[in-house]
Amino acid sequence: MSSIDGISGVDGAGYAEYPQHSGTSTGAPESGIDFSSIINDALRDEAMRAGITTGAGSNAMLNGFMPMQVQTQGIEQMILAAASSGDVDDAKIALLMLCMMMQSGGGEGDYSMLMQMMASMVDQFQGDEGTLRNSVMTSGYEHYILDTIDWNVFGTSFPGPSGSGTVVLPLEFWRPTTPAITSNEADRSPERYHSVIAQFRVEAAERYRPGRNGYTYCNIYVWDVTTAMGAELPYYTDPVTGEPRYFPNTQGAKAMLAKEMDAWLKTHGATYGWRQVDEETAQYHANEGRPAVASGGSIDHISMIRPSRDGGYDPIRGVAIAQAGSRVTSYTYISNIYGTNARANQVTYWIHD
Repeated sequence: MSSIDGISGVDGAGYAEYPQHSGTSTGAPESGIDFSSIINDALRDEAMRAGITTGAGSNAMLNGFMPMQVQTQGIEQMILAAASSGDVDDAKIALLMLCMMMQSGGGEGDYSMLMQMMASMVDQFQGDEGTLRNSVMTSGYEHYILDTIDWNVFGTSFPGPSGSGTVVLPLEFWRPTTPAITSNEADRSPERYHSVIAQFRVEAAERYRPGRNGYTYCNIYVWDVTTAMGAELPYYTDPVTGEPRYFPNTQGAKAMLAKEMDAWLKTHGATYGWRQVDEETAQYHANEGRPAVASGGSIDHISMIRPSRDGGYDPIRGVAIAQAGSRVTSYTYISNIYGTNARANQVTYWIHD
């Protein structure tokens, strides 16, 4: 996400980079499920397993089980109120309320019972499950929470290392890609660098499409390419130490925008193999097949420096780059992205062996 494109990511605590879902009707048919009974039955079963005696009636108090009970009674009331209006389908309300509950609790609680209940609702949902899932996954909740719900409610599975020769590019930008072509310190060449970049199809891939969900994805593209090259410029970091964090262990992690990647390079880059150089050195480093990036911190934009087509360096046009952003391109020159003054005074160049 970058302000150079006139669009800034919403960082806050480092999570909410999708706009909040409006909660308006999609026209999907209602499920017709008696959620009140399901919720109370689930609570009663949980209470019995915990050795708790429950009273009779649909709103029985579960002594000794107050935190989950209070939250669940709240979601029950909200589901029933919204469902009775007929404006929004029941399953969508239930799932969004689950997101809200987990967000308010920081994702720390044990929501396994509720997620099992929601999974049952989704199984019985009469509408378009893909649209339902999309309404949840494009809401503005913490990535950790959305992933937890996606795994446990929708049963989404994620592929392991690609053996098919095809890169896996999740639409959820906060999830890492599965590259088919990689590079490391023992396997560097300009040809390999070209192949690593080409597999991400930055000009065509929906993952990087500018304006998708209202944002641009320069930081995500750099994260993807550097990770495939064994020199990850991380998207997730520990908010205190700056140490990279790795999916799916992202609860409480900082999600970095381009300007924060710039700050991370200056503060922590040397610890993880990155060092600052001049523009010409960066181009010749990339020409040898080794990772390099151009970072405009105050401009909030970041690009991959890639091997130039002629194997040289053009001081007029500057380094050859590939990038996402408002302009997505697999090959251009940095002078076509930044003005002369910005290129000279606001862009720094970083290389990794």
